[in-house]
Amino acid sequence: MLSKLRIGPKLLLAPGVVLILLLVLSIGAYAGLLRQHQRLEEMVQLRAVRLKAADDLVISAHKAHAEAYQLLTWINASFSTARVDGLLREMHARHAALDSQFARLEMSTQNQPAEQRYVAQSQAAYGLYVKAVADVIELSMADHSMAANAMSKAERSFDVVAQRLDELARLEQSLSVNAYAVAESEFATLKTTMPLLVLVSIALSLLVSLQVRRALLRELHDIGSTASNLAQGNLTVQQRSYGSDEIAETARTLDGSIRNLNATLRNILSSAQTIGSASRMIAAGTADLHINGLDNATQQKLALVEQAAMAASSLQQQAVDLSEAVAKFKLDDYSPPEPSGPAEPAGVLKPGSRKHLSAVRN
Repeated sequence: MLSKLRIGPKLLLAPGVVLILLLVLSIGAYAGLLRQHQRLEEMVQLRAVRLKAADDLVISAHKAHAEAYQLLTWINASFSTARVDGLLREMHARHAALDSQFARLEMSTQNQPAEQRYVAQSQAAYGLYVKAVADVIELSMADHSMAANAMSKAERSFDVVAQRLDELARLEQSLSVNAYAVAESEFATLKTTMPLLVLVSIALSLLVSLQVRRALLRELHDIGSTASNLAQGNLTVQQRSYGSDEIAETARTLDGSIRNLNATLRNILSSAQTIGSASRMIAAGTADLHINGLDNATQQKLALVEQAAMAASSLQQQAVDLSEAVAKFKLDDYSPPEPSGPAEPAGVLKPGSRKHLSAVRN
């Protein structure tokens, strides 16, 4: 994948990964904060309010029950009608307030069936208690002894109310504790996840940076190795895959130039070998002409033969020098063609050698 990218995108890859990871980290942190805010709001605005409402119901119910006993005591003690009526009005107002509290709590727990069930049971039990207290008050106005017996029934009804309210209060307390435990657990997860995500982001960004660095250094190393081989006369081109960035284009151009130089030097070597073969043929033919026609040749022909031999020797020496110059380079695999001319006869002097020149002069 990295080989297909240009240098610019490669250099921006690691910062881009870092930015993406930072964005993910920021989104995760923001989501975690929102979640914590929701949990805090649930504990403060929901659980705490309902727990307080349940406690208020318990306190108000006990106050109403105490007022019922106080009212019976005042009636039995023959307190003034004004004082008894005032206490009776306060007790009715407290019952009405309790009914309103039950109604509000029942409405707020419509989406929580478990809570609503406890609220409904408590409200029903309290309704029975209020009816029993009303009967006691009515009887106490007529006969004090009958009111005392009737109050025992109201006491049993209040025990049921107290039990239901205690169950409701314990439920709200349990829900509050669970909400706190969930919030604490989510905070612990967030506290562990955020540093872990930071470490993963750092490790991933470093990994991407190292991969990009390795890819760039590998391409530069290939170019450096090719340049070093070229300076040493090694013109072989290694088979490798090229990328798509600017360094790969430079490497591709350099290898193409070396291949062109290979072709040129191979042509020069082939030409030198051809010239060498022709020189050997000329020298061999000229030597045969000293040997075979020396008795019938004239002095002028001898001079021409000597000049031709010297020219052939010089041409062969130039071909040898050219071959040696090309041989200093290490080219791609190349097998020179076999010489097409006739082989040198045995005993024929090599053109350009001292023995050959001496023979020509003699």
